[in-house]
Amino acid sequence: MQRRLLFCFVATMFVAFLVSAAAAQSNTAAQEIQLGKQALSQGKYDEAIEHFQKAIDANPMNVYMHLDLATAFAQKYVPGVDKEENTALAEQAINHYQKVIDLDTSRSASLKAAKGIAYLQAQMNKFDESKLSYGKAKELDPMDPEPFYFIGVIDTTLASEFRKQQRAKLSLKPEDSLAAKDPKVCAEVRGKNLGYLSEGIDNLNQALELDPQYVAAMTYMNLSYLERADIQCDDPAARKADLKSADDWQKKAQLLKQKKTTP
Repeated sequence: MQRRLLFCFVATMFVAFLVSAAAAQSNTAAQEIQLGKQALSQGKYDEAIEHFQKAIDANPMNVYMHLDLATAFAQKYVPGVDKEENTALAEQAINHYQKVIDLDTSRSASLKAAKGIAYLQAQMNKFDESKLSYGKAKELDPMDPEPFYFIGVIDTTLASEFRKQQRAKLSLKPEDSLAAKDPKVCAEVRGKNLGYLSEGIDNLNQALELDPQYVAAMTYMNLSYLERADIQCDDPAARKADLKSADDWQKKAQLLKQKKTTP
């Protein structure tokens, strides 16, 4: 009987110890998260990273702590700076975003992580990877217009860069027609860009179906149709239709902006 009582007492004390230790860990993590967010809001990225890492050390399975740490690394990363230590920041952010997805304990956290990865990949000029990551975000929440919008942005940007490079080689002015100057080059640009623009317009249309007041998506619809108009090489009617669509989207965006700013 005494042994049984002793066993029960020891077991109770052990459970109490575990509960106390878990509570202490939880309090430590919460304090570190608070300190980390304060540092992040002040632009003290290294300090924020240190606090968030301590929080994760205390509670490594908490996806929101990994999100916070990923955000700190992402904000410290400087797009366009091709230095090893800078690239490492983006990679560390992506690693922690991926940890959130791998843990798979929160759909909303996984969505934020997928979009975080995609955005960083785009900033690193990894456009194909970025579109795949935005595709994963679509799967997580098909009603979120942002992934559709950003795929449209990437496609329009890629098309624009190549077209402008080819126009620059021909010394064309903005008002000059690519088709009139060099039909062969126009056909080459069309062959490379038409797929991007079709995918981009489809995704922007989907973003606007989900959010009819998405002004940024309207702006990129305007740009996409302008891009496509310039590569309607042997079809003047299609060029005219695309220019009209571009103008219509520009007017829609301007009108909506005015409505939003009017008291």
